[in-house]
Amino acid sequence: MGEHRLDTIAMFALDEQVQRCEALLQATPDDAELRLWLAWSLRQRDSTRALTLARTLREAWPEEAPAQARRLLVEAECLLLEGRLDESETLLREALRRFEARADAWGCADAHWLAYYLAADRGDGPALQASLLQAIEQARASGDALRLLMMEASLARAEVMRDAAAAERDWGRRLPAASPEPVCGAALADFRGLLAAMQADYLPAIEAFSTAFGLAMRCGQLRRAIALATNLGFTYTRMSDFESAMDWLKRALDLARGARWPGMIGLCLAHTGEALRRLGQLDNARELLRECLQLSAGQPQARTAALACRFLAQTEMDSGDFAAGLEAFEQLARGAATAGSLDLQLDAQQGRARALLGLGRAEAARAAAEQALAMAEAQQERSTALELRALLGDIARTQGRVDAALALYEQALAAAEALAGYATPPELLDGASQAFAAAGRFEAAFGCAHRASQARLRRYGEEAGQRSRAMHAHHQIERARAESEHLRRLAASEAARFADLQSAHQVLQHLGEIGQEITAELQTERVIEVLERRVHALLDAPSLAVYLLDEAGEQLQCAYGREDGERFADAPIPLADPQSFCALCVREGRELLLDGAEAAPAQIEGTSQMQSLLFVPLRVAERITGVITVQSPRRQAYGEREQLVLRSLSAYAAIALDNARAYLRLSELQRQVMAQEKLAALGALVAGVAHELNTPIGNSLLTASTLLEHTQTLAQRLQQGQLRRSELESYTRSSQEGLQVIERSMQGAAQLVDNFKQVAQDRDTQQRRRFALALLCEQALHALAPQIERAGHRLLLQIDAGLQLDSYPGPLGQALEVLVGNALLHGLQPEQPGEIWLRAEALSGGRCRIEVADNGRGMSEAVLLRVFEPFFSTRFGQGGSGLGLSICHHIVHGLLGGRLSVVSAPGQGSRFIIELPLVAP
Repeated sequence: MGEHRLDTIAMFALDEQVQRCEALLQATPDDAELRLWLAWSLRQRDSTRALTLARTLREAWPEEAPAQARRLLVEAECLLLEGRLDESETLLREALRRFEARADAWGCADAHWLAYYLAADRGDGPALQASLLQAIEQARASGDALRLLMMEASLARAEVMRDAAAAERDWGRRLPAASPEPVCGAALADFRGLLAAMQADYLPAIEAFSTAFGLAMRCGQLRRAIALATNLGFTYTRMSDFESAMDWLKRALDLARGARWPGMIGLCLAHTGEALRRLGQLDNARELLRECLQLSAGQPQARTAALACRFLAQTEMDSGDFAAGLEAFEQLARGAATAGSLDLQLDAQQGRARALLGLGRAEAARAAAEQALAMAEAQQERSTALELRALLGDIARTQGRVDAALALYEQALAAAEALAGYATPPELLDGASQAFAAAGRFEAAFGCAHRASQARLRRYGEEAGQRSRAMHAHHQIERARAESEHLRRLAASEAARFADLQSAHQVLQHLGEIGQEITAELQTERVIEVLERRVHALLDAPSLAVYLLDEAGEQLQCAYGREDGERFADAPIPLADPQSFCALCVREGRELLLDGAEAAPAQIEGTSQMQSLLFVPLRVAERITGVITVQSPRRQAYGEREQLVLRSLSAYAAIALDNARAYLRLSELQRQVMAQEKLAALGALVAGVAHELNTPIGNSLLTASTLLEHTQTLAQRLQQGQLRRSELESYTRSSQEGLQVIERSMQGAAQLVDNFKQVAQDRDTQQRRRFALALLCEQALHALAPQIERAGHRLLLQIDAGLQLDSYPGPLGQALEVLVGNALLHGLQPEQPGEIWLRAEALSGGRCRIEVADNGRGMSEAVLLRVFEPFFSTRFGQGGSGLGLSICHHIVHGLLGGRLSVVSAPGQGSRFIIELPLVAP
């Protein structure tokens, strides 16, 4: 497989490699290893398709085959991205066990890499670092330099989140600045960008993040790309460039929404909430951040939850609720300490200081701020350090320590001037102005106040544009929020508004499987049987009924009704019936949910009183075909989740029942057409037999007439006494010759009648027997011989006389007659002599091949694609019904257990190939 070998498979494939694989797969769709390579390469590009591909390969290899471990790893990562962490971990452990059993270093490295993702999503800092270290060890053992470099860069990035100064010391010079390989280049630029952002070097951070984003998208690292887009939005927000921030956050939201990954949607919501907070949209920011925390409820230690907690705390502070802000910052401090995130611990401590100051607890605020300042200096967080000095100045000013406050403000202003790309906030200038005024330095105070006024003017000038952009961002956020709401509702329980996301995915997958099972059925009884079984497994439904509209659309017929395990029947319900809930549901085309007093007494004699009634119309596109109802004796048995489940089942059932009805009509039409085809074929056979019988019977009649005349003459000569010996001898000779002619003619006629009886019996009864294929072909095509001869064509049979089949001669003869007739009607040119060949030969493996070929006009590619479709014909109204080849295909694939294919091109004739088992199934 070249680059697609599974034992040395790359971590991430480039877009062009995936495109080549897709093209190869078009040519070799049964290549299991190629399909697995594609699933691995699509696991972040299109996790839904990757998961489907992986699951279709479960039977492609023996259970302990090496490829099965890679397949398990694909499923594990796709489930992880969908938020189904426990299921993912189970598959991951099994994949790792198999890789370790085979000493597969590549596989072990990839499995530990996925364990790193899993630990990150769970907020397990120690496990995260341990998994990365193990992945690096296995990558080094595999000898894969690219894997090793990418994983080392990822470890360096993870350590930046814990301790930026230590990460720069340990990895800054050890790792190369860049790499020509996109996979490694993205990881290296991500590390460099995050390191610069943590040190408030925003411009280098933006450049590195943008480079990493482009490379990550090219090599299918969608998870990294989404995180990079949110980091770009956060960095632009820190620089007060809200337009660029909202652009990147919108891009991140679009990617997360397209991937349908709840964890990444939560990350985008958190950063967008922070941007809205900085824009002053506090209510919208609070709503998004709380929603993000609800999405992250299953992983409270995850970094996304910590970020949302930090942003929410800052939002409460901006709202003036310092008590709520202090509580949120303390919660953040606990989560950050557990996760080992130094940057979040710093943010939590700084926030605590501000909240304590707002609550009037100046001394406690001072202690918290000094502790935060020490942490910021240790982490080389220059922007945070200057903000903390300004905060300490605010605290000193409230305590009356003017000199100390002034010194702190001056230090903060100097640091702000030295920080490239940093806009000094007017709040810092205001504080410094008040400190200068308190110290009697009025000129300096006026200068700071004037600078603060200018900064505010610049801020106010941008306010209108920022509000417009915020409204646009809010629209995008609402779309993402509605989507995440839909995911939660799928798995919501009766008493909860928001459900666990893992359960939502399970319910969605379950409904999808049910839909596939229901829509696969083409018989009404089987559709309802599957529906009934699935409804009882998902809903509290002691009573279940399905009503279908009649053909006139005037009455509802009870197609199925069961209550407490017992079937019941209901009389037809007029659609205009004002007392019937079923009729009301169909008339108005809407769901009905009745509970308690709303629920009417039992409407069907012999059934129980129900307290909860749910009616859902069966809808196909804009057409309503009936109604399904579930009922329970319990109050409030059906909530939003149950409505969603029954709504989904009704959609599947409506399509399946409509298909069953259409299939029934089509089957009836096909039976009628097939009967007509059989009668027509039998008529042609009778006509052919009659034509063949005409010659021997005519010869016999002529000979008998001649013999009668000679006998009468002989009798007359005998009566007259004039009979001579020579005349008697002549009469005897002519009588013998005539009788021999009559005998031969009658034997031929008898053989024709026997053949006709055998063919007619075979076609009428579909009786199975052992027969010689050559004899069957001669008998089956006997009726077509005169028609072929009259048209000036030739039928050539090339069949091994010893080829015997144990099968169904009647249907096979009908199929061959259809193919020869098709060649005569559609293939050969009228008034232009042509040839039809019927060949047959035995194959290995107990099979045989039969070919019907002609040297006629052939078929175009468009016709070739549809040649076996029912009711498709190029000669409607000219002798073509559009069902001959469809019936032939049905006979060969169904009853005879074989395969029928066709090869043709315009002007090159057509060749129909039948491959059959010598012994029919």
